[in-house]
Amino acid sequence: MQTFIVSDLHLGVKQCRVEGILRFLDGLPKGARLILNGDVITHFYSDKNLSEEHSLIVDRLREESFKREVIWIHGNNDKYLELSDPGKITFANEFSIEKRLYITHGHRFDWMMPSLRGVLVPIRLIYGMLSYFRKSKMHVAEFAKRFTWLYKVLCRHVAWNAVRYARRHGYEAVTCGHTHFMEDRTVKGVRYLNTGCWTESNSATVVIVDDDGIRMVNC
Repeated sequence: MQTFIVSDLHLGVKQCRVEGILRFLDGLPKGARLILNGDVITHFYSDKNLSEEHSLIVDRLREESFKREVIWIHGNNDKYLELSDPGKITFANEFSIEKRLYITHGHRFDWMMPSLRGVLVPIRLIYGMLSYFRKSKMHVAEFAKRFTWLYKVLCRHVAWNAVRYARRHGYEAVTCGHTHFMEDRTVKGVRYLNTGCWTESNSATVVIVDDDGIRMVNC
């Protein structure tokens, strides 16, 4: 079965690329499996509080679940989410395609952010002031990328922990989201792929798994 994997749609925030998501869903081949690898919805415990535009995406995902297998992997932002009508969507914390690929959002491999609250709080305060006074339209994660050294360390930290887990459990590759940073590299013999996010231009990718292998394509 052909499998398509995306992450970090972040429905509920104004930066979410709704039109791009719809184009992606329109292009899915018949019968292909769809895996939503975490943070599909941001900071809501239910889809009832979403705007009409973003609710249409949830409706579409529900419709897709009657046409194909749809698996929703919990992320740090939607781990407590309960859809008012999940349709046939399957919810999980992880998924694997044999030993070819391990799929999880990636926040389980992030031990840095909880211990860096003293650094992150000022960054969020600066972001909040820029958003309010300068009407900045960028997502907080895009703003955080300006702190290049810290951001690179975080991405490397998640990648190495993910690879370490994959090696320990015999997986050939692992794919995550969470960091909002597209990556496709091999570390200690394990391929690590990160699908980026849908809150910035040219930052979303899809991982496609089929009989020909595993590949990453820009969305």
